[in-house]
Amino acid sequence: MAESRAQFESELKKKLSLKSPHEEQTLLKSFQYYDLKQSNIVNQQQFEAVLEKVGITLPKDQIASLFKYYQQNGQLNYKNFISRVYQSPESAVFYFQKKMWENGLDMFFDWLDQLHSKEYNYAQFKYLFYQYPEEKIRGLFQYFNQNNLVKIEEVVEAFRGVVKPSGFKVDSFNMDQIIEMFKGDKTKIRKYLQSYMKFKNIKLLSQNQFDEFNHILELGNIKAQWLGERSTIYTPIRKLDFNEVDLTELRKALVKKGPKALINLKKLLIQADDDQDGYLTEKQVQKVLRDYRFPQQIGGVNIQDFFIELLGPFDQTNLVKQIFEQMDIDMDGIIPYQLLKQCYQARNHPDVKKQLKSETEQLAEFLDSYDAHHKMGSKSVTFSEFYEYCHILYACQSEQFENNLINVFTYVRPPQQQITSVAQYAPFGTSAEKTDYSTALRPLSSQQNQKQQNIIPAGLTYAQQQLQKIDNVIEKLKLKGYRGIIYMLRNVTRYDAQGIYNAFNSIRIQVNQQYIRQLLNQKNEISMKIFLEKILGEFQNWRLNLVQMAYRKLQSTNFEEMKKNFLARPRQRMSDDEVLIDFLDTFNSHHQLFNSNNVTQEEFEQYYHIMSFCVTDDREFEVAVKSGWMI
Repeated sequence: MAESRAQFESELKKKLSLKSPHEEQTLLKSFQYYDLKQSNIVNQQQFEAVLEKVGITLPKDQIASLFKYYQQNGQLNYKNFISRVYQSPESAVFYFQKKMWENGLDMFFDWLDQLHSKEYNYAQFKYLFYQYPEEKIRGLFQYFNQNNLVKIEEVVEAFRGVVKPSGFKVDSFNMDQIIEMFKGDKTKIRKYLQSYMKFKNIKLLSQNQFDEFNHILELGNIKAQWLGERSTIYTPIRKLDFNEVDLTELRKALVKKGPKALINLKKLLIQADDDQDGYLTEKQVQKVLRDYRFPQQIGGVNIQDFFIELLGPFDQTNLVKQIFEQMDIDMDGIIPYQLLKQCYQARNHPDVKKQLKSETEQLAEFLDSYDAHHKMGSKSVTFSEFYEYCHILYACQSEQFENNLINVFTYVRPPQQQITSVAQYAPFGTSAEKTDYSTALRPLSSQQNQKQQNIIPAGLTYAQQQLQKIDNVIEKLKLKGYRGIIYMLRNVTRYDAQGIYNAFNSIRIQVNQQYIRQLLNQKNEISMKIFLEKILGEFQNWRLNLVQMAYRKLQSTNFEEMKKNFLARPRQRMSDDEVLIDFLDTFNSHHQLFNSNNVTQEEFEQYYHIMSFCVTDDREFEVAVKSGWMI
């Protein structure tokens, strides 16, 4: 845990440094974004959302372990957390890690031989590192300290970092068998192995222990060559050499479909990354491309490297940086998403000026593509996100790119009203600054402002007031679209009051406890099915019958087969390619709520119930179902 904690804090700092030179301030703003009550406290779900916002994705169990370490009484004070990360003795861990491997393996294994206990107090611990500065030793001890003792195995784990698989199969081998496998000078390796096995107190090496020993050798710049059976489990993914494959045809096919096709391809690649390590196997890549109706054979890839290679060269970095800095008015490396949309001047787009599109059509096209690119639930845009979006635009329209970007992204500073006040004509020395009274004269806080916006008009009965609040929630849900509702469902960790509140909060919809209580039963809980029925309302009979007919006529209910059999046809300002991309994105996301290889009738009906809620036009819904499943 200590090793993963040190790695986590280092990765967090790295991600933040890429976003802004003001790392602590950026992290604080990210926490405050989710801290709606301004309490300086977040729960585990909000902690996870903040990590996603700054670009760190980890398995649920690892996030739970980290939160458990940093929290107090089930809550995390994020100001204390930030202070800990940026004034942390974690730096001492990396100091010793660097020193240990700089001095070579001889020193490391000699140090390992000195270890005679599993736990050390400070005096004993200090003796182990007597040749290093005391402040560094104290920092290292503080990092691992538990009840004034340090578990030495945690220290060793932190020094060696994350273990990489060796690629060789080992099944309870003794020392002689391991030495026999080694190709080269066996004398030094035997000495190292003796020290390692003594420290571990073992006579036989398991697969994990062999991998760890091999990893330590590599840290000491010994690239060990082993003679033995290659492990099918531990064989590393073959990373794609982009010289081996021509991505031109794939690029052309996607560019024809427009920016949204490229955006959604990346989303599908990320979804296919089950272990979230940033790599896909050859089989996973082929599966995504097959869904995309593209048969080209491509090997295992690093997702980001592959996507950048697919987009092709991009030589407009300086221009993109200038445009971004123009909109980044507080120079913190982050633009509010709402501001970015306001800065987009559709009327200046060449297609609008040539009357090829209306201003409304061009704005809708931009919002549609950027919404697909932008992270759901986030209110801000980082430079890296904006840069990638520009790279996508460049891949689709390189000739007009520079002219388009300069014309359409313009920060228009709001006009300042000329207010005449007494202070304007006051004698010299009189301040025109507003006085900050601790009374009702103080400017409204964001929370007070929110309360004023939610005031219900006078003259309504209590029942009418509650209905009006419910109608407001329904309208907000419709604006989020079926992609937003599916995203909300995927964020429900439990179907009780807190779980439902967090789910709405994940898509930035504020609901009060009264509204939530109306949804729950007497035990203050609810099933997903009933929850959806209550917020979506009744599924109209004729629409439900149409969906049931489509399900009965399916050639197969296997999830993968259904994606192949879906027929994408143009509808309501959407090309056939856009329809396919939209279906694959939402159908994949929704299916992840169900643990099955097949799509049940209940799942199928639920997917179209969510769509029906958002698609009010009867004809549009009918075409969507009939054309997709050929009925």
